[in-house]
Amino acid sequence: MVRSPNTKRAIMDLAEALLHDKGYNGFSYADISAELGVKNAAVHYHFRTKEELAVAVLQRYRDRFKLWVNNARVKDLPPDKKLDWFFHIYTNMRADNGKVCLAGSLETEFNSIPDALRSQTEAMTREYLEWLEAALQEGREAGVFHFNGSAADKAALILASLQGALQMARALGTKKFNAVVQQHKQDLLV
Repeated sequence: MVRSPNTKRAIMDLAEALLHDKGYNGFSYADISAELGVKNAAVHYHFRTKEELAVAVLQRYRDRFKLWVNNARVKDLPPDKKLDWFFHIYTNMRADNGKVCLAGSLETEFNSIPDALRSQTEAMTREYLEWLEAALQEGREAGVFHFNGSAADKAALILASLQGALQMARALGTKKFNAVVQQHKQDLLV
């Protein structure tokens, strides 16, 4: 049985990639063990259940997001550059073999995923929305962004369209995704 911390990280990395690509219901421990060349028991040693593994992946993803948004290089950016940074997260997903947003992937399966994973998905989506709302409000107050309605509603519209654009780009290509990002920029910038 493999008990290396590197194996645990490799399991989590692969599970994250599979969640982005296939969703929670689209993979099994057999997929992970086959890809990593380990026995199912090695995966179970580190994560007793698939739910436990997925929750750990989402918590790690949320922790990374918190580190990014609290990094001085991001916190001190002007509002338009913060928005570019946020868009860049999604652009990187599109450039990575057509993966979709982790939150978006799990939101499509929301009614069929375990409760603990639902809670993590809700928390992650709220964190994205809160950060985006604050960035939009900051930009509006600085006179950089213009939009009608509340910053919370605009944040929800942007996040939903980015998630949808990633899914649409699977069928229609990156050009359509990039057009959505550019349209948001044009709509916001004064």
